Amino acid sequence: MSCNKCTTTPILPSESCDFYVSASHDYILEKLADNIPEYKSERMNDYLFFNADADEFFQTNNFEFLNLTEKENLHMLILKKNTQPSFSHFSKTKTLEAWITLYKSMELIWLLKEGRITTFFQPIVNTSSLEIFGYECLSRGVTQSGEYMPPDIMFGAAKTTGMLFNLDRQCREAAIKTSAIKKIDKNIFINFLPTAIYNPEFCLKDTVMWLDKFEFEPSSITFEVVETEEITNTAHLQEILTFYKSKGYNTALDDMGSGYSSLNLLSALSPDIVKIDMELIRDIDKNSIKQSIVEGLIAISNGIGYKMIAEGIETKEEYEWIKEKGIDYVQGYYFAKPSPEPVRIL
Repeated sequence: MSCNKCTTTPILPSESCDFYVSASHDYILEKLADNIPEYKSERMNDYLFFNADADEFFQTNNFEFLNLTEKENLHMLILKKNTQPSFSHFSKTKTLEAWITLYKSMELIWLLKEGRITTFFQPIVNTSSLEIFGYECLSRGVTQSGEYMPPDIMFGAAKTTGMLFNLDRQCREAAIKTSAIKKIDKNIFINFLPTAIYNPEFCLKDTVMWLDKFEFEPSSITFEVVETEEITNTAHLQEILTFYKSKGYNTALDDMGSGYSSLNLLSALSPDIVKIDMELIRDIDKNSIKQSIVEGLIAISNGIGYKMIAEGIETKEEYEWIKEKGIDYVQGYYFAKPSPEPVRIL
């Protein structure tokens, strides 16, 4: 099996290029042509043609004359000047909105090429003893200026630019390598996106290799499914979790209680650990509706036998309510914020 999705980054046109532009409606092509007169575009049957320096075109035009729907219905093929278009080029066609996002994501492209993903650690704490049970590994990108790129920015850009496979792989591997460097001897929680793994035997080969290389005990590793509310292919996720379990790793579901789908996943996937959605934890000590929902989840947990983590705890009152209910583990700013150096003692 051959695939380069998890190892390559886009190569952006950065010189004089020929632009071939089509649209779902003629008026959108006309609108584009009217607003970029300096490029002397030509109408050729069903498409628009012009030549421009690609970097300059996307950096100097804000395209505010088009709304989002129009940008998503403009399809651009950008080729090196004087390249004859062929059938093999069609796969390189992107919407104008995708090209704009791609050029705005040059920092992400750079940090993926350079392997500039780092890992922060947030402790997961035994509710009753307050001893550290493990750490969730949280990824950050380090930009050329040395600043951290937040995960929502990284993953949002990666999803729309075809870099999700590469980013998710690098985040998993950075978590493993950094945990080894920091000599973490507690449980390690590594996040993953099911949509960034199409075949676990192939896509997770390097992840397993690094865990073996650093001699991590499989039972100390938990792979945590994130963005459970976006999962549409339960069978695919089940295949991934079965693969992890076959290697002796634990599995966890994030954001439990955030919607009907998460309860469906619970019955279908039988994880070892579930994390209660932090929105349910917020002010739970004074919200009877949230209390009823979480008490229901606790009852399910007691019946099935999986462990529970209440995440997003920020106050003493939230923690005390959770502790009284007997939830196994807790996580949140009340105990420690994510940090590059793992907190060893609370």
